[in-house]
Amino acid sequence: MTASMSRPHWLVPSLMIGSLICGIAFALGHHFFYASLDSRIVQSSTQQEWNIRIGTGMAFLVKAFLTAAVGFAYTQLLWTTLASRNSTLEGIDAMFGVATNAWDFLSLELWRKGLGLVAVASVLWALPIVAVFTPAALTVQPSSESNKTIHRLHLPTLNFSDPQTFSIWGGDGMAGYEAPSIAVSRLVSSVASQGSIIPMKAPYPNSSFSTSFHAPSLSCRPMGGGPEFHAAFDKLFLNLTEPNFGAGSTEKSFFSFVPQHPLVLRKNETDDWKLRTLLGLQAILDKAGSAMLATVDGLEDPRSPCWFYVGFPIVQGYANRTIQCGLYNSSYDVEWKFSNGQQTTTVRNMTRLNPVSRANADNKLMYYANGTPDVPYVAVMDALGALLMGWIQSSRFGVMWPSRTQILSTVLTQTYEMQHLRHSALKLVPIEPQSPHKTNLTMVEAMEQLVTNISLSLFSVGDFLPSDAEILVNGSARLTETISKTAKENLMNEATDETNGKTKVVCFLAADTMADSPEGNQYENLAWGQQ
Repeated sequence: MTASMSRPHWLVPSLMIGSLICGIAFALGHHFFYASLDSRIVQSSTQQEWNIRIGTGMAFLVKAFLTAAVGFAYTQLLWTTLASRNSTLEGIDAMFGVATNAWDFLSLELWRKGLGLVAVASVLWALPIVAVFTPAALTVQPSSESNKTIHRLHLPTLNFSDPQTFSIWGGDGMAGYEAPSIAVSRLVSSVASQGSIIPMKAPYPNSSFSTSFHAPSLSCRPMGGGPEFHAAFDKLFLNLTEPNFGAGSTEKSFFSFVPQHPLVLRKNETDDWKLRTLLGLQAILDKAGSAMLATVDGLEDPRSPCWFYVGFPIVQGYANRTIQCGLYNSSYDVEWKFSNGQQTTTVRNMTRLNPVSRANADNKLMYYANGTPDVPYVAVMDALGALLMGWIQSSRFGVMWPSRTQILSTVLTQTYEMQHLRHSALKLVPIEPQSPHKTNLTMVEAMEQLVTNISLSLFSVGDFLPSDAEILVNGSARLTETISKTAKENLMNEATDETNGKTKVVCFLAADTMADSPEGNQYENLAWGQQ
């Protein structure tokens, strides 16, 4: 026996241990690589594709090195088993073939004389799982928290540069303002009936941003004018309505009107807001009045807003139950939030700047009076007046006769002042049950909120946005990014189970090989030849 045969052979143990160490190293590298990607923002699909390619490649190297380590161990265990036990040719064939042919697991002799070979061969057959499950451990999902970043966003802005978008002009387009456009009338009617802001198209599916812009607003208050004017108002109202508290018991329970321009001034009359207010009340209540009434205040005083009046008369008073609302230009600071397509709008600040009248609405060349786009603002006020002006007559028998007004189809019927419409004139017979949707909002608050909602809903109409919809503006946006997500538990469990089993098998067989007998070393050399 030569000295070389008595010495341990380091080649095969070194290959087993080296392959095992490389496999474990790549497994750990794969784990830490995926861990570094966890919760990281995915900038593009190409980036995610390369992450998966790298991870799959590392998983393949883990499989390759561990297969080599277990393969060396299986070969050593095979020759050790053959040297220590007598086996038939059928059993030997099963021992040699079980690593490549799964049907050899059915050999009973293999299970009786080579149980260790069965265990190691099972590990060999299980190794492909490494390359199958590891790529699926890296996925993408929306981040739970949005990231606030500054973007050049394609945000919608209101386009007030063309007044004909918001209005209808007489003659060839230079004769002056005539009426609100169909788009404005439809928008005002929709917002008034829904009672909510019509959502616009979101720049991003999940985002939030802030914008500042100018748009119309309404300021409402009890009707002014002093005791003398209130007395004249009450007298005119009684003369025009003649409430009947007899058998029919009918009375006007609601009215709304716009100041009207006097056709002819009588002696000692002045064309001011008081006269226009009384003429507006007379025009809306007079049975002989014309149906062609102005639906927007035509007082050409740039210092005074367009006025609109709403009244809730009762037996005890008329003028003191009337409010007046004026049109103003306001600056808005609004935060828009979009979550899965649902819009939430928060007005962080609204400041009324100046009143808006019709003084400059008929002159295109004076379209911007005091920096205010008068025509779009007047068009909104005009559409609101056409929707609400008119009156409602109620009776003790629970019957209502609305004339011209469409307020019953709006959310304004849920205000505190309008709750009396649910009862008869003498409050003896309820017209309808109490609504669970009534609010404590006053008509003043509801009217102001309605016009604010109309202003915010302007962004939902493409006609009111610039023709070039891709206008870039600086905006602060919170975007919900797509991030990588790693199933750490699955990777750790899989790597721990496999590397633990392979480490025990390979280390045991490596130690056994180095301490083996000369005969064992000869079988080892035969194994290399067989391989």
